[in-house]
Amino acid sequence: MRWRIAAGALAVWLCAAADGEHPLLRPIHDVDVTYALDAGGGTTLHERLRWRAAAQVLRLDPPTADLYVIIDLAARRTSTVRTAERTVIEMAAPDNVTGVPDSAAAAAVRRGTDTVAGLACTEWDMTDAAGEAARLCLTADGVLLRARSGARTLLSAETVEYGPLAADLFQVPAGYAHRSMDPKPAGPQPLSPQPLRPK
Repeated sequence: MRWRIAAGALAVWLCAAADGEHPLLRPIHDVDVTYALDAGGGTTLHERLRWRAAAQVLRLDPPTADLYVIIDLAARRTSTVRTAERTVIEMAAPDNVTGVPDSAAAAAVRRGTDTVAGLACTEWDMTDAAGEAARLCLTADGVLLRARSGARTLLSAETVEYGPLAADLFQVPAGYAHRSMDPKPAGPQPLSPQPLRPK
């Protein structure tokens, strides 16, 4: 899907928080952000991201009808909810969703300040989960407002709203069919019964 172009930038946002000399990479408050995404070819898409700080859980509503994703960072689980089909696809959250190594924040280089969606942010150069250079503009409390790659703005916040978010927004609906995409562990193979041979 074309909205996935910003996945690497959002993955960086989900890194573990660093100390005061480096960017804070997870929001410390509940926040609801709507982004404009550059999908290429002059196309702009819109994506909504909600973060519940106490539970360390994220809800992503991409520009795809009848679909949203819940990422539980504490449990390292991703649930893709398809409302039209009333199904949920569950899998372990891969490393490029839960974040990148702490070294990415430690190596971040401060580049200046700006204002996006009416909020002040600091620009940092760092490496995203795919190993690509990115320039992120982050608020002092860890909200990603803009991500750039070279001269291209991958995403930019249009609205940012702070305030408590209801827990049920981040829960998988009851009564939906569940499918697991986790790889099956390789265990011992059952032995085929051998015919008894007369001595």
